[in-house]
Amino acid sequence: MTIDTQGISWGSWNSKVDEKFMVISRVNDDLVLVATSDYLAQVNPTPIGKLTGSHNYATTIASSFIGNGSAGDISSLIAGMSIDFETGVIDQGTLAVLVADQTWAIEFSGSVLKGVVDLNATSGQLLDSTGIISNSIDTNLGGVFSGNTGSAFVGGFDLIDEMNTYNTVNGLFTIER
Repeated sequence: MTIDTQGISWGSWNSKVDEKFMVISRVNDDLVLVATSDYLAQVNPTPIGKLTGSHNYATTIASSFIGNGSAGDISSLIAGMSIDFETGVIDQGTLAVLVADQTWAIEFSGSVLKGVVDLNATSGQLLDSTGIISNSIDTNLGGVFSGNTGSAFVGGFDLIDEMNTYNTVNGLFTIER
């Protein structure tokens, strides 16, 4: 399934936001906006009653991403997480973003309640070919489930290296179950 078949459209903002920025807002039952400092996605969310069971979501051949950072455009993105819709617990979350020779590696957990996803980083590192650049990553994550039964997750991220606040990356991605 592509982002088109999931009812997702995304692209760049017309103007850049100066600070770390992540907003998930429900416009109505048929439209949720996922916004980072540079990108905006319009998503048809999964009806809340269809979010059932326990599932693993991961990057697949159908996954997509868009984004950039201070070092250039994102060249690779790998993500995954587990969700139990009955308890609302999200765990085993990982996000790895490659920009030039930098890898932003984030682990996260969270919850989902009435279709609203709350994600929090549990650890984060910024690495390059010489090793660890920073263990202090200011992380802002969020997203929404899409597809008739929640078969996809549309996520957004804004990451800032707290050791060098000019070093940033942000974007949008999809993962599937």
